[in-house]
Amino acid sequence: MSSRTSAPDTPADIELRNLLDGNYLRCFVMVAGAGSGKTTSLVKALDHVVTKHGARLRSRTQNVACITYTEVAAKEIHADVGNSPLVVVATIHSFLWTLAKPFQNDIKKWVRHRLEKKIQELKEKQENYSSRTRKTTIKKDTSDLEKLQTQLEQLNGVERYSYGTGSDYARGLLGHEDIVTMVPELILNSNLLARIVASKYPYIFVDESQDTFPNVVEALKHVSTKAQGAVCLGFFGDPMQQIYQRGVGSISTGPGWDQIEKRENFRSSNKVLEVINQVRSEADGLIQMPGRPAERRVEGEFFFFVLPSDDRRSEHLEYVRTWLEQHSNAGSWAANPTDDGAGVKILMIVHRMVARRMGFEQLYAAFHDSGSKSLKEAFDEGNAWPLRPFEDVILPLCAADAVDSASVMAILRQNGAVLNMDMPGPDIRTRMTLAREAVGRLRKTVEAGGPGSVGTVLRLAVKAGLVAMDPRLSAYLEPEGEHADIVLSSEAVEALDAFMACHVDEVPAYFKYVGQQSPYSTQHGTKGAEFSKVIVVLDDEEGNYGLYSYEKLFGIKPLSDTDIQNLAVGKESVLERTRRLLYVCVSRAVDSLVVVLFAGDPAAAKLAIEQSGITGEGKVLTEADLASF
Repeated sequence: MSSRTSAPDTPADIELRNLLDGNYLRCFVMVAGAGSGKTTSLVKALDHVVTKHGARLRSRTQNVACITYTEVAAKEIHADVGNSPLVVVATIHSFLWTLAKPFQNDIKKWVRHRLEKKIQELKEKQENYSSRTRKTTIKKDTSDLEKLQTQLEQLNGVERYSYGTGSDYARGLLGHEDIVTMVPELILNSNLLARIVASKYPYIFVDESQDTFPNVVEALKHVSTKAQGAVCLGFFGDPMQQIYQRGVGSISTGPGWDQIEKRENFRSSNKVLEVINQVRSEADGLIQMPGRPAERRVEGEFFFFVLPSDDRRSEHLEYVRTWLEQHSNAGSWAANPTDDGAGVKILMIVHRMVARRMGFEQLYAAFHDSGSKSLKEAFDEGNAWPLRPFEDVILPLCAADAVDSASVMAILRQNGAVLNMDMPGPDIRTRMTLAREAVGRLRKTVEAGGPGSVGTVLRLAVKAGLVAMDPRLSAYLEPEGEHADIVLSSEAVEALDAFMACHVDEVPAYFKYVGQQSPYSTQHGTKGAEFSKVIVVLDDEEGNYGLYSYEKLFGIKPLSDTDIQNLAVGKESVLERTRRLLYVCVSRAVDSLVVVLFAGDPAAAKLAIEQSGITGEGKVLTEADLASF
């Protein structure tokens, strides 16, 4: 029995268990605030279904489905329920593909329709060219149209489609975006598929529901509606912890649905919990209470600094940490060159602020400033496909002890073509020699670095057969090669151009960051995490991100006309987005929380913070306090 399944029941757990034991299946939404043990409730619900209803499920060859956000989370949850064969735990992409995979004819129709739609859209765009349309745009659109038409002609030769990292329709490959677009459409348009899903999975639980795509939520609700009481669909999440713009946020309940609120906070000290509740109080009103037994509760501490947003930000932040060394009861806050984030975690509004401090600002700009929304989001999440060759092959090869070490050979056998004996080429002895020479050249090129070294290194690795390319990367590097018919958006090409121009030494710095091996992070990097000591840095000017504004949230800066209009019509505004971001950040703290606000007018900001009530009876600290000790 895992620690989660054996954890004491909360009122929400008991309410959910009674719901699961009812005479008929009911759908529900569990809203669980930060630190409440949402995943614990999910695991306990899965375990209860298996224990109480397992015999019935086995007799009908049915399963319980649990959809979660990452593969790591999926493995943890499955382990928590004893790796029960009755429970299928998967990421949303994997789960959806499992549903659609047998329906190859429907997939083929969808792919054909998708290509035809893209061709039609491109033709309509060409019909609306004006005298000001750029020649480069006309040339690219003509080329893209030819590629799409070629793909359409080649579809008849595709016998079966499979799920890969990127789309290549002519070769039967579907990518991540295809899956989350296609499968919900198939479910909504096919009563047969909806009935099959319902008969296979009478219990479907969705973790981190606030960040689930709206079309996926719609499709799952469609399944439960068509099942007419034969499916228990449950969403576990918290709208205040929605960190992706594409997420659905709040889940609306349907007729006969239950909403369960889990109000405990088992994570944070009393002081931190006061801040969490203050931030949330003007949102949905879910006020949390201490979840720890009285004897295990700690008072904790909270400090709020308002400092000038000048060119000494990093220096000011170090002064804050030095001040905390003298005034905090939580131990060391000092900077440490080998700091791995185990003690102090510094949370910032956006990745660009971290990138400047950790040395991958050019890499950040390549993915964020191109206009490619999908690449930008993947970069933030740490799984952008152009970077995968570095993560899987290039950086591990460079980190190995020697070019002919066992670890190098293991990497090469799993990737690329150089040691793949199923591909045509010389004998194994010659291949080994070529591999060692290529790895040696690769390591020297990486060590040399310099402008454009990302492109130099990647092309060397590809030419030497050290990496297996994503079809999209192949189309970019070899426009006339095997994958020449793949269409890359102009935004993706722009991002790849900028990526190739980067210094290669920025790549390991980026992976150190996304791998939580630095003291810095953002709300994306700390999803579900907790840290003993947290410093939250608020800086509208350096963040330079129009979606959020702390100065507007605290009333330091007036709302724009657009903000006011959005609020008037009930549309999400900068205030809701910023409040959620702040909530996620402050709720990561276990014992000690520090908020540092950099403002253009510190005096006005100090007054606004005092009036906001976020510090309670605490003092708002300023630059003068840092200079007084």
